[in-house]
Amino acid sequence: MKVSPAQLSPLLRSDTQGLILAQLYMNPDDGYSLSELARFAKTSVPTAMREVEKLLDARWVTERQFGRARLIQVNRQHALFEAVRQIVTFSFGPVALLPAALYGIDGLEHAFIFGAWAARLKRELGPDPHEVDVLLVGYVNRIEASRAAAKVEGALGRGVNVQFVSSTEWQRAESDFVRSIQARPLVEVDLDA
Repeated sequence: MKVSPAQLSPLLRSDTQGLILAQLYMNPDDGYSLSELARFAKTSVPTAMREVEKLLDARWVTERQFGRARLIQVNRQHALFEAVRQIVTFSFGPVALLPAALYGIDGLEHAFIFGAWAARLKRELGPDPHEVDVLLVGYVNRIEASRAAAKVEGALGRGVNVQFVSSTEWQRAESDFVRSIQARPLVEVDLDA
């Protein structure tokens, strides 16, 4: 099966590789098991293992073994660490940073990335996304959500545009705004991460 290059960054071989790199590079102090990386990239463990093996061969990541378990972590000593981090941050950073930033916000039921960034991840052609559009569903503490967005903006180096709708508005889809968002590509943010 031929794998298409990542739409968000054609320098990366695939979206799966981009998502695995994002989880590792956006959280450089953390280590992840192959199953955690596979879950984040929404792929199988064997596919994640193949991607990680390529990254190990290139020395972009390191591994520690605990019995049969392997813990994968980004290699901060690699000469290309900062360059790869910049590419990964620009292309796949939002999906790796938003879960931790939004985790635990009172009243938040669902979060979605929409707009140009989501469209590109879903393989639609278009301009590079200069900001990230995020929809928060629920009865959300807006001050807390705005602080979370500001943290992600700082890490991404670009704007995070946050919109809010109630759970009822989202389910009923009576407004033009909600219908237009639901009709376009959406990437759900994993709030359980």
